[in-house]
Amino acid sequence: MHELTLLYGVAQQVEKVCNENNIDHVDAIVIEVGEVTGVVPEFLKDGYEVISDDFDFLRGSELIVNVIQSVGRCRCCGREFPIVENKGICPECGEFDKDVIAGLEFNIKEVRLYE
Repeated sequence: MHELTLLYGVAQQVEKVCNENNIDHVDAIVIEVGEVTGVVPEFLKDGYEVISDDFDFLRGSELIVNVIQSVGRCRCCGREFPIVENKGICPECGEFDKDVIAGLEFNIKEVRLYE
């Protein structure tokens, strides 16, 4: 489950920022995950429960996962379209050849702090 490896990386990045800014605890981490990254949001949430116990500053915090819709641009006709919704096939010309212009992201969007 590569989601655990990703989560440990996220936790280490957030920990570094927390240490640099004298922050003891976070309330939530918001992550953006592209629809075609191969990362399963449910696995992230389940894994977060496991890894949050390994980091004092994460205990009791929440992971919020925002899924970014995948968008492709057809190399044949130039139309932009939702990839997953159209099973990767351009709805305009029926071609499969495309560039992915959104949906491959994996970002830490926000770290929410206790006030």
